[in-house]
Order: sequence, then structure tokens, then C-alpha cells
Amino acid sequence: MVDLAQCKMEELEAENKRLELRVQVLERELYGSRADKRPKEDGQQETFPDIDASAEGPAPESEKTSPTGEQLKAPARKERKGKKKGPKPLNPDLARVEERIADPDLDDLICPITGQVMKRAFEEKIEVLARKPPEYYVRVLRRWVYASPSGDALSYSSWPANVMPKSRIDVSIVANLLTSRFADHQPYYRQSRQYQRHEVRIAESTMVSLVKLACQKLEPIYKKIIEQVIGSGYIMMDPTPVRLKTDQKKGSTKEAAMWTYRALDGPVFFEFATSKSGETPKETLKDYQGILHTDGASNFGGVPTQEGVTALNCWAHLRRYYLRSAEAGEPEANAYLDRIDRLFYIERVMRRFPLQACDVLKLRQRHSLPKVDALFKDAIAAAKHGPLLKTLKTPFSKAVKYTLNRTEELRECFLHAPSRIDTNQAENALRPIKLGAKNWLFIGHSNAGPRAAQMFTLIENCRMLGLNPETYLMDVLTRIDEHPNRRIDELTPHGWNKTQKQSQQD
Repeated sequence: MVDLAQCKMEELEAENKRLELRVQVLERELYGSRADKRPKEDGQQETFPDIDASAEGPAPESEKTSPTGEQLKAPARKERKGKKKGPKPLNPDLARVEERIADPDLDDLICPITGQVMKRAFEEKIEVLARKPPEYYVRVLRRWVYASPSGDALSYSSWPANVMPKSRIDVSIVANLLTSRFADHQPYYRQSRQYQRHEVRIAESTMVSLVKLACQKLEPIYKKIIEQVIGSGYIMMDPTPVRLKTDQKKGSTKEAAMWTYRALDGPVFFEFATSKSGETPKETLKDYQGILHTDGASNFGGVPTQEGVTALNCWAHLRRYYLRSAEAGEPEANAYLDRIDRLFYIERVMRRFPLQACDVLKLRQRHSLPKVDALFKDAIAAAKHGPLLKTLKTPFSKAVKYTLNRTEELRECFLHAPSRIDTNQAENALRPIKLGAKNWLFIGHSNAGPRAAQMFTLIENCRMLGLNPETYLMDVLTRIDEHPNRRIDELTPHGWNKTQKQSQQD
């Protein structure tokens, strides 16, 4: 009887602990920070134990070496001499418009002491950032049409390439419309009101038609980017849910998905799907051969298990499980977090040096894999000797189960180079879409989904390269009709950026 009561008491205490942890997790989700950060770690802890230079401070320029022992010249860092006061200098590339301030009246230039006229002593100058409101105007284009004496044959010059066909809109308006909608995430009705402030009226239906027309012209570029990403042999993939308007009920929406495919340090493309089931990537990557880096979810249409595909999982996602466990008050998660944080630190250190793939693999074999195997060993031990893990759904138990279900894919990250151990690049590409969804709320029609994916692809690649998307779109929309299809890669954001840099050097 006593044993039964004791067991019942232990079960109640365990259940109470689980509920307390659950309450802490929910409170943190509602009111806490969403950043996956921990308190700053001990700066004295070594990353590569056999290299003392990192622990002893910066070495002389002539003695700096890479983790492999090779002598390297690290980029010089500017010394910080304290925070300078005052406004920062304005961009020197902006145009300067000189304005001369009128001199004071002659009466104000009489010295009150000597009674003589003051002389010019020195000149002062300040720079002030200013802005001109957008200017809209109507281009009046004229051309002569020639006809034969009989009036049957006609001859005339083509309209300029920067005039959208079958419309009275210039590409400058279309480029601004696309940038505002897909880079600044302004809905069409909001843009329409902005145009009205400048006495310009463009109906929302006209905007939709212009976007459709632009997507038709830009589709070859989109397909070329898809070809480049799939042909890279290393894809990071991640979906994000978006709302899609339905016809079932007025105002009703359903969950659709925007899939991200990003090459390693290369281009990215988005693909729209009416559901998050995984059928879309299954069809897109049916012939793919190479590395597929995902977050370990199960809705990738079976692509990670395809023949010829090497599946990698994301250590950043694994880290979040242990971080939530530590934040919920489970101290046993800290040992796992320490190892994971050290793995990421090693990766950051290696990326500072121009290492060859073989050197990266040697360093991972020597410094990273022992920590990985130790983490897996502790997770196995915790699962065997922790009976509560089998019955309670605490954050730590979820983290351990997540680890054991993905040990092979997590370890695989350290067996390839060049590679990463996280899919943060794919998540970063998706972030603007998630933030923008707070403005446009949902995709209005299933036909608009692919167009949105296409434009988000071009805009995101411009953002990655630091390009002005409006300048890029204006130039490409003007040239694409006469550009040979065999050289369409020159009009992708990466190709366009390369061409611009070469022209500047010439």
C-alpha cells in the first residue's frame, strides 16, 4: 500500500513538473524574445586546443596562421578609437547641389565696436540630406507610318522597348510597382492611394495585369535561376506557410506554402504550392542528384530518401530544442548546448580563412566529430537511464528524441565540404516574405501564387547581392525582348551584377 502511494506521488510530482515547464514555455512564446541567444560564453575556452594563438591574443601580422597551420594574412581590422560624436557623413556618391546663403544686410556688417565694415574671415559648409518628390509625366511618342501608293503595304518603326506592349505604361512605372509590391510588401490598394497623391490614377486591376505581363516577360530568367540552383548539387530547402484566398466562403483562406531552394552561397528561388504536403518539391527535384539540406521535418515528399540524394539536417533547429529546454529550467540541457555552440564557433572560425575542402574535412574530423559523437552518446544514455523521458513530454525529452531520430543526417553535415551545418541561409531568404505577409495578409488567387514566387525570387537575389531591385527590373524589362535566349543567364541578378561590375572596371 505504501509503495503504491509512493509511486502515485512520484507520478503526480512528475506531471506537476511537466505542467510547470509547459507553462514556462507558453509564457516565453507569448512574452519572451524569439532570438536563439544564450548568455555570452567564456572567451578563454579554446576552439582548437592545439593552437595557442587564439587564447593568447592577436598574433603579429607575420605569425598569423590558419587552423591548418598555414601562414595566412588576415584582413586588417580598423582600430576603434571610441564612438565619434556628431552626425555621420552622408553618402559621397549622392549628387551635390550647391546653394549659396545670402550675406547679411549691410547694416548688420558694421562692427559695433570699431564702426568699420566687417571682412570675410572663413567659409562654413554643411551637408543636408534632401529629397525630391517622385515626378510623373506623360511621354508623347510619335512615329510616321509609311504606305504604298495603293495603300496596301505599311511600314513603320517599332515603339521603344521600354514601353510595355498593349498598355500605356512605361517600364519605369512597372519596375516601381514590382519593387513596392514584392520588396517593400505594399498591397496594391495602398500603392493606388500613393499614386493618387501625385494625381496619377492606376486601378488595382491594372496593377495586377501589369504584374502578370511582367512575369511573362521575366519567366525565362526565373527558369534559368531554377536550373542554376538545381544544378549546383547542394540545395538548402525550407517551406513557410502563406494564406491563400478560397472561393468556399467570402473572406475565407487556407494554408498554402512557399518553398525555398537555395544553393550554397549562391542563387535562391521560391516555388508556390497550394499545400504543404511535399508533392511540389517531389516533382521539382525528381531528377536531383546531390546534397539536400533540410530542417529534419517529414513533409519534403520523400526527396531526402531518393537515390543519389545525400540528406543533411540542420543543427540550428536541434539547438533550438535544447535552448527551449534550458530556458524552461532543465539544467541537463546546458551540456548539449555547450557542445553545439562550440561546433558553430568552430565553423565560424574556419570560414574566416580561405581553406580548401580537404582542410575543412580534416579540421572537422579532428575537432568537431568527437564533440558530435559525445553528444549522441549522452543522448543515448539519457534515453536509456531516464525513464521519465519515455512518459513525459518535457522540452528536454523532445530534444533527446529529436536528436536520436536524426543522428545520421546530423553527423553527415561534417563529412562533406564545402558545406554548412545549418540551413540559416534558406531561412534568411524566407524572412522578408514572412515579414511582408503582415502587410498583404494573403495571396488573392491560386494563379497569383506562382507569380509571387517568381517575383520574390528576383527580388531576394537582388537583396542578397546588394542591388537596387528597381534599377535591375527597369533595365531587364527593357532589354529582355531582344536578348538572345542562349545568353539569358546574363540577365539573372548574379549575371547582371557581374556585367555591371565589369563595365565599371572598363
